[in-house]
Amino acid sequence: MQLKINWEHRRSKHAIERMWLRGLSLKEVEAAIRTGKRVYQHQTGLVRAFYGHFEVVFDEKMYGDIKKVYPVTIKIK
Repeated sequence: MQLKINWEHRRSKHAIERMWLRGLSLKEVEAAIRTGKRVYQHQTGLVRAFYGHFEVVFDEKMYGDIKKVYPVTIKIK
């Protein structure tokens, strides 16, 4: 399975701003999405991935063997 993170989506711009404000790199966010502990939010359909001292909230869609991820925001614990 391939993981594609879509940083061009309109909702991802907020996540990029939060990343910069919190001093996180793209590699750290990608590691959180790949290996972080996941909690699914049934009301919104979003996923929260906890990793280290922060969490990433994102939406994921499956297209065949490709998993597309749309980051929404990044929170500090």
